[in-house]
Amino acid sequence: MDWLFIVKPGADSAGGGSSAKDDMLALAGSEPRREWCLSRWRRVTAGDRLWIYFASPVREIAAVADIEDEPYEVSGSPRQPWKFTATLNLDATRRLHRNPVPLHALSNRNPQGVTRVKDCDLHLLLEHAGL
Repeated sequence: MDWLFIVKPGADSAGGGSSAKDDMLALAGSEPRREWCLSRWRRVTAGDRLWIYFASPVREIAAVADIEDEPYEVSGSPRQPWKFTATLNLDATRRLHRNPVPLHALSNRNPQGVTRVKDCDLHLLLEHAGL
């Protein structure tokens, strides 16, 4: 399954790292295996893909990660009580960084939270990522 994961550039995400597009590319090369946080449990499972959507102001998908495990509950984190591990795909993230998918090219132009990628959008994402 493919998931759209929204980050806000300038905010912290992916295990405490910056969620800016350039920083995410650097993490893909130096520390690709990350813990990602969720506010609600999702049916994320090993082998799924995580497409990283950079919200305001860029509004584009410019990174992708491979999910390694199912979400597990974390105590002491009421805003994001679920975590899972995913590894940024360096080659695909490089391709997406150079040629991101703008939000207006997707059928879901108003994504909220973590949501499944629609089948009609998957081909475009895979093409841009070289997968």
